[in-house]
Amino acid sequence: MRKHLNKAILLTALCLLLAGCGQNRQDDGTAPEKAPTEQSEPAEQPSAADPQPPEDPEAGTPDAETAQTAYEDNFSVEHADAEAFARKIQDAVADKDLEGLADLMQFPNYVGFPEDAQFVDSREDFLSLGADRVFTEALLTEIGTADLSALEPSQAGFILSASGCPNIVFGVSEGQLAVVGINY
Repeated sequence: MRKHLNKAILLTALCLLLAGCGQNRQDDGTAPEKAPTEQSEPAEQPSAADPQPPEDPEAGTPDAETAQTAYEDNFSVEHADAEAFARKIQDAVADKDLEGLADLMQFPNYVGFPEDAQFVDSREDFLSLGADRVFTEALLTEIGTADLSALEPSQAGFILSASGCPNIVFGVSEGQLAVVGINY
């Protein structure tokens, strides 16, 4: 049941990404102003005595840095955190480190190969695609030259790319940053 829910969420995010290319712009091309947000009560922090939910073995494993902060949505992510996560993606792609990239992903995950777009259900399924197929020259160039200071949140997530496509989309998944899709 959880796999189906995750697929539905991922499909919805993909549709939003494809429909708006992750841009949140007004008719005149400018970014809309954000309304200030207020917090009436401080967020409750889990204590060491609180029971932890069981880990999903198919979910990507967040590292110690991103595991410290739970995000509500893509708009609650601090720019420095988004930039740091994008740098991890850039490093994995530059090194053609398929396992390193898989560590940053949530599953199921959309991989939009031009000839065979698909959802990969697990880390093992992603690894079986092979580094040669995943790390195309175009993906290496787009991700390697992306301007991390220009990352903007959208409902679909953050789009990491120099000029648009190919790209890697990451965003909040179960409170943590994770790669949610790769588009070619």
